[in-house]
Amino acid sequence: MVRRTLPPLTTLRAFEAAARLMSFKAAAEELRVTQSAISHQVASLERNLGIPLFRRLPGRVELSEEGALYFPVVQDALDRIALTTDLIRQTNTPASLTVQVYVTVAVRWLIPRLQRFKEASPEIAISLDASLLDWEFNPDRADIGLIYTRTPNRPNVTYTLLRREKLVGVCSPGIVNSIKAPEDLRHVSFLAVSGTSEDAATWVASVGAAGLSQKPSPLFDSNLLAIEAAVSGQGLVVVPEFLVQADLANGSLVTPLHSDVMQPGGWYLAHLERRGNEKAIRKFLQWIQTQ
Repeated sequence: MVRRTLPPLTTLRAFEAAARLMSFKAAAEELRVTQSAISHQVASLERNLGIPLFRRLPGRVELSEEGALYFPVVQDALDRIALTTDLIRQTNTPASLTVQVYVTVAVRWLIPRLQRFKEASPEIAISLDASLLDWEFNPDRADIGLIYTRTPNRPNVTYTLLRREKLVGVCSPGIVNSIKAPEDLRHVSFLAVSGTSEDAATWVASVGAAGLSQKPSPLFDSNLLAIEAAVSGQGLVVVPEFLVQADLANGSLVTPLHSDVMQPGGWYLAHLERRGNEKAIRKFLQWIQTQ
C-alpha cells in the first residue's frame, strides 16, 4: 500500500474555514483561535504544498487558482469525516441531546412542557444549557438551540422557524389604573432588560409613546427577573407574549395598553446542517413544532 502523505488536519481546517468565509478573521472566530493562528496554519499548508492558496489583498483575501481547486476537495473530505464521526457516535452511545435555551424560556415555557417529550421519547436523555449570555446558537456547547434572531443565516447552520410572537407591555394589577393613556407611561418605571431594547422601542412606538421620557429603573440581565419585578408591582416590562401567558391567565399580570405589534425577529430551532438527520434532533424538532 502506498503511504499517504497528508498535511496536518489543523492546517486543512484553517484553510477550509478561511476559504469558505473568505476571511482569516471570520475563520478565527469560528474555530475559536486567533487570527494569527489561522494565518500561520494557512502559511504552513502553503509551504507543505509548495503553492500559494490565497492572494493577500488590502483588507481582504481571495483564493488563488490552486486554492479554488483545492477548497471543494478539502471541504468535502472534512464534511465526510464529521458526518461519519457523528454516525459512529450515535451508533455506539445512548441517545442524548443538549438544548441551548434562554433561562426565561426554559423556566416559563420549555420545562413545563418537557415531560411530554420525555414520555414520547424516553430513549433520549435531554439536558438544558441556559448558562449562555450570547443570543446566538453555540454548536460547541449544545446540539440544538432554541433561539430568537432577526438574521437566521449563519453559514452551515439550519434554522427552523417555530413561531413569531406578539410583544406585550405588562404590569401588576396594583399599578394598572395609573396607566390610562400612553403618556402615563412617563410616571411608571420601565423595567429594562439587557439585549431587548429593540423590543421595548418597538412596543413603545406601537402604543404611541415614542419619545416619552420615563422613570429610571434597574437594568435586569434576563426577562425572568424583570417579569418577577413586574409581578411584584415594580413597573412595566415589554416581553414576548408566550413568556407571560400563565400570568395573564391567572391575573398576576395585565396589559394596560393594547398593541398587536410583533417582535421584529422570530423564534427558531437551530442546529448544524450536517447533523440534521440525527434521530434525537429530528424527534425534538418534530415534537417542539407541535407545542
